[in-house]
Order: sequence, then C-alpha cells, then structure tokens
Amino acid sequence: MPRPRPHTPAPRPGPSRRTVLRAGAAALAGGTAYAAAGPSHAAPASRTAAPVFDLETAAEPLFTHARLHHDRTILQSFAFDGADQHCYTVQIVQGGTDLPGDAPGDSEYAERNRRGDLTLTRLDADGTRTGHMYLKGFGHGVSIGFEPGGHLWSEVDAVTEGASGWGTRLLRFPFDDGAVIDAAETPGLDRRVLVDGADRTTANVDPAHERLVMRYRVDGGFRFAVYDVADATGPDAEPLFDVAQPAELTGTTFQGYTVFGDHLYLLDGEIYGDGNPPGSGGNTHLTRVDLRDGTTTQRVRTLAGEDLHRREPEGMGIHLTDPADPSSAGLCFGFGTSTTPDPDASRLATIYRIPLP
Repeated sequence: MPRPRPHTPAPRPGPSRRTVLRAGAAALAGGTAYAAAGPSHAAPASRTAAPVFDLETAAEPLFTHARLHHDRTILQSFAFDGADQHCYTVQIVQGGTDLPGDAPGDSEYAERNRRGDLTLTRLDADGTRTGHMYLKGFGHGVSIGFEPGGHLWSEVDAVTEGASGWGTRLLRFPFDDGAVIDAAETPGLDRRVLVDGADRTTANVDPAHERLVMRYRVDGGFRFAVYDVADATGPDAEPLFDVAQPAELTGTTFQGYTVFGDHLYLLDGEIYGDGNPPGSGGNTHLTRVDLRDGTTTQRVRTLAGEDLHRREPEGMGIHLTDPADPSSAGLCFGFGTSTTPDPDASRLATIYRIPLP
C-alpha cells in the first residue's frame, strides 16, 4: 500500500486499482439485504462489535436554524468534537468576502465555488457561533471529520469540475480561530495521499472507534476506504475496509456519509422544489452499508424536518455526548434550512440525531 506522503505539485496520476484487505466472512447486520454495487474487497470479521443505528428510529433535532459565519451560502457538512461539545461546519465562502492573497475577481461567489474556497464555522452545543476560519483551494466540503485529540480532516488541493472545485488529497489540521489556510501558499500542511490515482477525496471520522473513512473516486466510480486513524496519520495506511458506493444511490444526489464501527451510513436527496415539493415529505434517504461485505442492509426515506423551509440534506457525522462512552453515540444528518419560504431568506443549519437502540 502506498504510504502517506507530502504533496508535490505534479500532474495527477492516472488511476490504479489497489489490492486491499484480506478475505474473510461476516454475518450481515439485521435488515433487508440488497445487492452491492460493483466489487468490494472483503475484510476480517468485525473487531468492534459495535451496534448499528436503526434508520427507522425517529430523529430528534440537535439544533434548528443555527446561523453559520455566512448567511448566503448553505451548510455543506459538519463534524463534532465530543470532548468540548463543539460542532464544526463548512460552507462555500460567501460572495463579496475579501481574503488575504486574493486576486481581482476572487471574491465573486462563482469564483469561490470554482476554486473550492470554504469557510469553517465552530458552534457550541446550542448551535451558537464561537469562531471561524477560511480554507482556500480546498474543495466542495461534501464531508469533514474531527479526530479525537483536536485535528480536523478535510479535502484539499481542489481542481475544477463543472462549476465547482473538488479536493484531490486529504488534509489534517487544527482549528485556529480567525486563520486563513491557503492550499497553494501556506507552508507545512499535513497532506495525506491514501489511495493512488484518486480524486474527489473527502473524509469523515468515527470518534467512538477512532476510524477514518475516505470517499474517493477512481476509474470513474466512487468508493469508501476505512482506516484506523492511527494508521491514516502514520507511515503505513492499510485500510480495514474498501467498498463500492451502493447501487441504490445511482442517480440520486449524494449529500453526506459517516462511519460507526463496521457500518457505513449515507445521505442523499434534494432541496424542496419542482419535483420534490414541500408537503411531500421530500426525497431524503438514509442508507446503511455493512463494510464487511459491501451490502446495503437498510435504506429508508426520512421525514425528519419535513416541515422545514428549503430542507436540503447536507452532511453526516457521529455525535458523542460522552467521549469515553461509545454507547452515547448518535447518528447525525443535516439540512440547509431557512425560517421562511422566501428564496432570499438567510441560509441556516439544522441537524437531526438518531440515538443507538
């Protein structure tokens, strides 16, 4: 397996499929089994014995209509620090925001989106803002993670595809209120290359079991690789699991993911609008995948927050009320919301939580 290494400004390599994980058998978790999407590499039986979240369980709001640093760009994803009960969110930098090192035109929203410029906002347990920083040239913010001990994980080194910038590597960094990290200019960044030839790389973290999951694209398809955090931060990055994105999400709008133990959780759906009108309950779905064999074991439409305005699904994360107790975990998923149907209303953040059985 390739070792994590510093970024060098070379052209992106062509895709190379990696052989990962040892063969092994594992029993499916409860629920309806679905066919896996494409080949998935088998893995040893679970080492966590972690329970699974039942996606039929009613979700309760963790906080509703929280204000992020910007009110004109929507929540993209979030992560939790269980020790300090902080929530970190990312959004595209709002148009008209001037940052150090900007060239003429860089402050336009379309340019911020194209370049992959993000704003990271820190919230307290009540959803109140307590700080922010800027991440220039990072990506679209589909997912971020928080590693127990104080480091965030994000995509970095965005390249433009369509109208947006998307990350090609991972970055591990501490929160620094008021700071600006420029992927092209800031020295000494702790970049990680975990899969050769991958792009559209993003990360999330299971704080209860200290596992990092990376979503990535290679050979035109999306996959998820899971690592012990210690391996992902050390010289040898050997994955525990590597599975294909399930076929059930083909043609949907992918919105987020996280991992807990040996199971992957996915979020897809769209903002209310034509074809997905308010009052319909929306088309937001939650999916659970057994990482041991890549099969989908549960997929449900969630009605959480169905009465919210806008209600665009955005991001997933694991929330611990007690960082020393994995049983305190909740599966969280977010929505970009507004307090009124006015299309010019402020973009706010609402997060729902499903507890363990």
